[in-house]
Amino acid sequence: MRSRLFPLAVLFSLTAAAVARAAEKPPRILGISHVAVKASDEEKSVAFYRDFLGFAEQGRLNYTNDGSLMLAFMKVNDDQQIEIFDASKLKPESDKLYQIALQVEDAEALRAHLAASGYQGRLPKAVSKGQLKNAGFTVKDPHGYTIEFVQYTPEGRTMQEKGKFLSDAHISDHIIHAGAVADDFEASAHFFRDLLGFKESWRGTVDGKVLSWVHMRMGESRDFVELMLEATVKPHFCLEVPDIAKAKEKLEKTAYFKTYGKPIEARTGKNRKRQLNLFDPEGIRVELMEPNTVDGQPVPPSDAPLPKRGKK
Repeated sequence: MRSRLFPLAVLFSLTAAAVARAAEKPPRILGISHVAVKASDEEKSVAFYRDFLGFAEQGRLNYTNDGSLMLAFMKVNDDQQIEIFDASKLKPESDKLYQIALQVEDAEALRAHLAASGYQGRLPKAVSKGQLKNAGFTVKDPHGYTIEFVQYTPEGRTMQEKGKFLSDAHISDHIIHAGAVADDFEASAHFFRDLLGFKESWRGTVDGKVLSWVHMRMGESRDFVELMLEATVKPHFCLEVPDIAKAKEKLEKTAYFKTYGKPIEARTGKNRKRQLNLFDPEGIRVELMEPNTVDGQPVPPSDAPLPKRGKK
């Protein structure tokens, strides 16, 4: 009897230790994998990202049940894409910035970590592979955004198509952040900071009276999620460019610029970085931003108070 119980005791001890480790420190999150936007007219949105921003279309996916179009995806770099979802089968009340996806080193380890850490939302019992053959799973953040975790596999299209579908016309080669509404800052901070291991890197304010943004940087990456605390700041994503003036000139020389039909204005943001805002056919804000401040000096974080909970 003793010889049978001893291995079970050892196994229980090892399992408990693994759970404890999972709860202590999350597996590595490597950066933004993709952002997904909704499109009521797929071809118009594809034209904006292809003909104006210069990204090559990497492919399209259909729903497996009826064969209808699910999404088109545009390649930003070998690790990042912009996904454009056909909105006809999505919930109309969901945000037009539909999904934020994070590249992870080990999707199953992260899933186990969230389970051990007491994540309160719906969590799948195992990771799965989608049509692109990458491993991953999705959860909801406190606001209700779909957060996807993606592990690139050797057989997946992401790894198989490295070096392909990279257009020389692209305006940027890096998605640096995604901006997501945080109705309840403490709940969102707990999700990104305490469960996923993000680190707060900056706080900003529009009017100096209350906080407007809190930047949560992921792991060792420069990529971050911008938690937006005021209703005036809308969901968006940001593309990094080395020179805003040259980016503006490049955009205005495209044939699509006449179709765009709006002026493009460069400005200096509250973080003292030059930037400009574009809007896709759905009105989703695509921010272009330089990596450094205008004078090379960092801007200190704001000490303004958080907005009152529940303010929309």
